[in-house]
Amino acid sequence: MITYPETGYTPANLRHLLGILGMTQAAAANYLGVSDRTVRMWLAETDKPSHTDMPLLQWRKLSALANTD
Repeated sequence: MITYPETGYTPANLRHLLGILGMTQAAAANYLGVSDRTVRMWLAETDKPSHTDMPLLQWRKLSALANTD
């Protein structure tokens, strides 16, 4: 099980999860059926205008690969 400093989706947790999974941004986009740009927007820090929150269903789908939420 993965222990996150904050629970659920944050840009930092998404970066951490991609690292654990050995998954590139492009691979994550392909797996989730979204554009590369969308994944970059999820990874942008929350104080950046380009940031967009990752939908919960997308977060759960990706985190399920590591058996975590």
